[in-house]
Amino acid sequence: MIEIDLDKGVYLQCYHHLLDESDNPDEFIDIEFIWGGRDSGKSQFVAQKLLEDSMALDYFRCILIKETHESIKDAQWQMIKDIAEDWGVDSLFKFNSSPLAITCINNNRFLTRGLNQPGRIRSISNPSHAWVEEGNQITEEGFITLLTSLRSNKGRVKLWFTFNPEAKTADFNDFWLYRVFFTKYAPLLNFIGTFVIKVPGKKDITLRYRSTHVTYHDNPYVTDQRKAFHESLKESNYYWYQVFTLGLWGNQPNENPWAFAFRREKHVGSCHLNRSEIVYLCFDFNRNPLCCSVIQHYNDTIYVLETIKLPKSGIDAMCSYILVNYPGCLYMVTGDYSGKAESSLQQEQLTHYKLIKHYLTLSDGQIKVIPNPRLHKNAVHVNSILAYYKVIIDAVKGKPLIYDMENVQKRADGTIVKEDRDDPAQQADALDTFRYFCNTFLNWFKPVV
Repeated sequence: MIEIDLDKGVYLQCYHHLLDESDNPDEFIDIEFIWGGRDSGKSQFVAQKLLEDSMALDYFRCILIKETHESIKDAQWQMIKDIAEDWGVDSLFKFNSSPLAITCINNNRFLTRGLNQPGRIRSISNPSHAWVEEGNQITEEGFITLLTSLRSNKGRVKLWFTFNPEAKTADFNDFWLYRVFFTKYAPLLNFIGTFVIKVPGKKDITLRYRSTHVTYHDNPYVTDQRKAFHESLKESNYYWYQVFTLGLWGNQPNENPWAFAFRREKHVGSCHLNRSEIVYLCFDFNRNPLCCSVIQHYNDTIYVLETIKLPKSGIDAMCSYILVNYPGCLYMVTGDYSGKAESSLQQEQLTHYKLIKHYLTLSDGQIKVIPNPRLHKNAVHVNSILAYYKVIIDAVKGKPLIYDMENVQKRADGTIVKEDRDDPAQQADALDTFRYFCNTFLNWFKPVV
């Protein structure tokens, strides 16, 4: 331990409630979420607090974490170094560039890890603290890997988690960070909650977390120029204004939607299976995910009951799902015309549709597949149906299709932007299933205006 006399005034007032930790273990906060707008001093505060702890505590071993390890040096590592120099305590620390680490003369340490290398996270023994910067950039899987790796026989681990509320999904309600930690407390911005980790074969672990929301208004050192810039976003880009100025969750608009006639208020509702009517199964055959929309069409209305997306699954798993959830129905099948091509899906060189016919016990007449039309012509056809025909997509089970309707983009020639399979907005699998249905079973439709 190093005796230091640090004036509380070095910390912004909005963070003073985070400075004192209760001695009561039932009041310990396992995760501190500090989030909101830019220029609010989030990262500066955490760097200051951890630097102070590294000198003041008898035992301190902190992991500095970002999605990629190479980005840590210019972010957390450099910020801690700058603060140490500003406080005049840099002589008490050794700042290593390779391997990237910080060591205090009392042997307390900062180590660095990237979540793109989960094995290295698990290799750190007995951490006391961790700091995740730009936490909205990491995946839910990466976060769970982190939480289950932060184990210590020296006590509970304190996790600091800083981020701007920029969701990696088009609808922030579906973004894992908001869904898991914030949705049940909305519209509150500052609160204390609990999170349960399910551990197979062991007792569940309950963690307490605290949400601290801040904006540039909480930082008296923000320049007038920066203030003017933040407020100018209200006119130039309202999404950025909402996320980076107000520090609130928001949905980024699709400036060039392929399904430009889609409207939530018009097309999203509640759908229920009608066993007296045909169930149309519309397939898209990407392996990951395999996708199928379950549609009914009667009373001059298209009902999208469900859009099923099964990651890393085959036709057998999809057909099993259909038989369990839509048993005893009269099926009609359509989908991607490429599904008729012979493939090496199985040794018998069966096609996708032959497999579907086998698993669902269909006749030849129950499979209707036509060549895919050119996308420009198809865009006119599908958007005409959305504009002038009654279409209802189930609000819960049809979420993948709703997502594609709102987020898939088109080029000037009417084609779909599909270059990056890692970007959900460029997969368009659910949209494709709806297009195939319209192509096959509503090719007669001509709008009357």
